[in-house]
Amino acid sequence: MVNAIILSGDKNKDLSGGSTKALASIKDRVMIEYVVAALDQSRLVDRIAVVGPEHQLRSYLGDRVSYIVEGVEDLIDNTIIGTEIFKVSPKVLVLTCDIPYLTPEAVDHFVEKSEETGADLCYPIVSKADNELRFPSSRRTYAKLKDGTFTGGNMFYINPQVVERSADIARRLVEYRKKPWKMCSVLGWDFVFRLMAGNLTIAGVEDRLSRLLNIKLAAIISPYPEVGNDVDKESDLLLARQYLGNIG
Repeated sequence: MVNAIILSGDKNKDLSGGSTKALASIKDRVMIEYVVAALDQSRLVDRIAVVGPEHQLRSYLGDRVSYIVEGVEDLIDNTIIGTEIFKVSPKVLVLTCDIPYLTPEAVDHFVEKSEETGADLCYPIVSKADNELRFPSSRRTYAKLKDGTFTGGNMFYINPQVVERSADIARRLVEYRKKPWKMCSVLGWDFVFRLMAGNLTIAGVEDRLSRLLNIKLAAIISPYPEVGNDVDKESDLLLARQYLGNIG
């Protein structure tokens, strides 16, 4: 069993009317409730902690989660806050609040495959073919590798003990994700050029990031596109409302 942390400190007024986007309305629930439900129905998840605006979240989640703690707007800082709750756990599952399509089957698959690697940090990737088959209207960013073309997920399986020591590099990677010239200064120009040319393998990416973060990192190929289709803008929210409104 693994404990889970949902990060919901991100504010997006366009999606939530001035609150955290975790509370954006989809069908008869708010977005974070879909994520909580998937974790609650998972065979492998024990306790659930939520990091975000405590007062607002508690009115929706009540006692359906074990902990609700006040967060900030920074993703890495919220991860540190969350992992502190479960710091004695060998591994924790960290998720964002904006993946309402998530299913318990997707969670269990990711946790099981992550446990097999013995890595400090596992990250799910989904093939372009699988993603477009499941969500043909979704617009995702893809990376072309020798092994195939993939998009990333919104979950991490991580050893709490490595979070703080990797935080500075991780923060730079998040901050520079839309600034290629700065990203090159962190990852290395040769690595970025080979990535852009599609000349890297999954193993090559794992090796570079493992050495950069000074941890063992592993990518998990997930057959469940639900792990990566997040709700980040108004068009995503409209799609989620349409898709989830047709279920059940």
